[in-house]
This record gives sequence, structure tokens and C-alpha cells, in this order.
Amino acid sequence: MLWLFVPDSVAAADLYVVAAKNANGSTTAINVSEIITGKQRKWSDGAPIVVILPSKEAPHFNAVGDHWFNGSGSAMQRHWLRLVFSGRANVPIYAKSDAEVLAILDRTEGAVGVVKDVPPETYQVLSVIN
Repeated sequence: MLWLFVPDSVAAADLYVVAAKNANGSTTAINVSEIITGKQRKWSDGAPIVVILPSKEAPHFNAVGDHWFNGSGSAMQRHWLRLVFSGRANVPIYAKSDAEVLAILDRTEGAVGVVKDVPPETYQVLSVIN
């Protein structure tokens, strides 16, 4: 019998970009990549978008960096530091776990977060990244 072990850092995993279902901003016809990279900072109704990204302690820190920032999680952080210090964006919120992301979504109007596991049905999935 042959067993195949793939470390978590190598295994291809889905990422989910989610918002609270009761989000006030319009979440239709949006470009998730522009939101995650800080290019789109407001919803169609003018409300600010709050971005929640994985912190260094999160299991999908590097996966998010690889997908949206052509590098590692550190590349993601450098990208956002440049945006913030140039005055082009507000500081994103960094979360250690999916549970923390969902808790922040519950209490932060206009927030969008990236989680590793399928979120509960009480959240709106904006995009699934394979």
C-alpha cells in the first residue's frame, strides 16, 4: 500500500473571499482581486471596504501572498505597507485564524476577508480561489 503525504504548505487549497451577508455595500459586480490588493477601496455606494488578511500566524498567509501578490505573505505585507504609507489605502486588519476573520466580519461594516476553510452559510462567498 502506498501512502502519499503532502505538507500543508505544498497542498493546493481553496481560499474563500467572504463578506457578512448583511453587508451594506453592494457586493455584486465586484473585482475581488482589486479589493484584496487595495486598488478598490470603496463599495459602489461609497462606503469604505475594510480588508481582512491573514497574519503571519495564519496557515494561509503565504497562499494569499502567492495568489494575489506574486510572492509570499511577506510580499503581501510589503505591498500593503507601501499603499498605507503613500496614503492610498487604510491599514488592513490581519487575523490569525478563520474564526478571527469571521468574528471581525460580524462586527465590522463593509469588511471583506480571506479564509482557508469553507465559511458557514451565514456569510456571503464573493470568490473561491483554487
